[in-house]
Amino acid sequence: MRGKQAEKGTVIVFFALMLPFLILFAGMAIDIGRSYLHKSYMQNAADMAALAGVEKVSGKKASLIAVTDVPALGQLTTAESSRNADAEADKFLTLDNDGKWKTGRSNVTTELRKESNASQNKTPNNPLLQKWEPDYYNNNGSNYYYKVELTDDMDFPFAKMFLPEVLMPKDWKVKVEAWAKSKNDGRDNGSPFLEGIDLLTQMKEVEDSHIFSTFQDWEAHIKVPAGYNGNKRDYMKEISFTNKGPAYNADGTRSEIFNMDGTASINNNLRSLLVNYKPDFASTSKLTGNWDYDAIDNMTVAEARAYLYDLGIGLQLTNWRIVGANGVALEESEGGYSLWGKFYDKLEKKFGQAVATEIMLARIKSIVNVIEPYAVRNLSALPASEISYDVYTDEPNKIDPLFIRLESEEYNTGSGSNWVTNTVRDISINIKADNTEKDMYGDYKYRPMIFFYDGPVGEDEDGDGIGERGKGRKSRTVTLTLEEDFRGILFAPNSPVHVEGNGHKFQGIIIAEKFVDAYGNTIDTPSHTGLDYSALDSATEAELQSFYAKLGFSEAKYDDFHAVRLNVYNNPNMDVAYTTDRSGITI
Repeated sequence: MRGKQAEKGTVIVFFALMLPFLILFAGMAIDIGRSYLHKSYMQNAADMAALAGVEKVSGKKASLIAVTDVPALGQLTTAESSRNADAEADKFLTLDNDGKWKTGRSNVTTELRKESNASQNKTPNNPLLQKWEPDYYNNNGSNYYYKVELTDDMDFPFAKMFLPEVLMPKDWKVKVEAWAKSKNDGRDNGSPFLEGIDLLTQMKEVEDSHIFSTFQDWEAHIKVPAGYNGNKRDYMKEISFTNKGPAYNADGTRSEIFNMDGTASINNNLRSLLVNYKPDFASTSKLTGNWDYDAIDNMTVAEARAYLYDLGIGLQLTNWRIVGANGVALEESEGGYSLWGKFYDKLEKKFGQAVATEIMLARIKSIVNVIEPYAVRNLSALPASEISYDVYTDEPNKIDPLFIRLESEEYNTGSGSNWVTNTVRDISINIKADNTEKDMYGDYKYRPMIFFYDGPVGEDEDGDGIGERGKGRKSRTVTLTLEEDFRGILFAPNSPVHVEGNGHKFQGIIIAEKFVDAYGNTIDTPSHTGLDYSALDSATEAELQSFYAKLGFSEAKYDDFHAVRLNVYNNPNMDVAYTTDRSGITI
């Protein structure tokens, strides 16, 4: 009995001796648990502050990223003033309950970096977009990265109850960090587009990535990739589909032909392509009054010769190829000049009076032939600058659309001592290759093609230094001819569009000023506007099918390829053809 009582006494004594330590360790566990909770609390505050700050300076939506995804400071990534971002972040740092994060910002560290795309740093040159805020364009094509780092002392209230000051941990800190990146979605607060990088913004990016004020200016900025076998000028022409100039043909036509071959071209792995029209007129003085070649449409050769001489501006032809019946160039000049009348005399000697007259009074036909489709690229192997973004999710667009800009005919572009201009073209897009094929898994093998053309450049009527597109100088017809089934978009908001479907299937969208038949007569579009076509009634479906029969489609299906968002319609389904005033996509 005595032994058991002694054991009980020993346990009690041992427990009494250990109790302070048990309480200490329990308190330490509580202290450390509190620190983890506090760190989580701080992390939430840092996350919200980082998102708020980067959205403030970029005007775009943002997402949190890992520090490993932040580009290092260098030529294209620069340190920026974070004052505006900090002011917005501070609104979320009021979650601090002890004042340490805000007191003189001594426990707050922030940093702002801007990653610029070198090809998008020029002043915008698209009047369709000039109505938006200038700051929007300064940020467009740039990514912002903003860091918020918070530190706070780790407190040990329970440990303080049992340990002398000399044994207390010193300078234990809780530190959190958050990096946020602006999403390159192409929006500002005044944009009518709800999500994603809209078509107009993508048009602008393609334009800026290819077009400078002159070809020489572009040449000064472009870099030839390693391994290219040729000079810089040749490389520029290859990636931009640039001819030596319009061809004056033995059949009495003037034309430029651009063959798009997705299997053999040097540019088949690019995000966007440019069809570049070479200037065909030059003058010693600036043209006025939205002058264009249609001024001589109904003149005789003698009248046209006298009229052009009497302009008194030294008007001459430039950039030409004289092509014989066998397709071989008989004479060509890139950058040379010839008076209109003298050039007519040259053609008369080569082809005779009738053909020379027909050629010299003819408009230029710019013909784009898609002879081979462009295969879907491996997006994971491409830099971010080569990838478009989904308009619904702001994520990389796995559909991988190919953007093709048909250059607006420039007006009064300075070049050396002369002013040069492109006369307005008849544009034909001929689809000779089927890009609707799928692989064994049901995925599309080829990229949808998005053509856009915003009309000829006219005179600078509002004094901002930029001529309006599709305004003073009117666009001629853009013709889309299907010789195979086609997936794509034709965006020509300032042009009449003629479609020759030839019984083929079309999947995509066509946006035009108006739709016309082969003779230029307007074809009335379906009258149903602002409706959801996901559930078609028989009358609506019949109206659509009647319209598509006039366009020659055997079947038409709406598809935005996650590259376009129409505001007026919600899932139009079968309605694929829109006039500008009912598309809701233009400004």
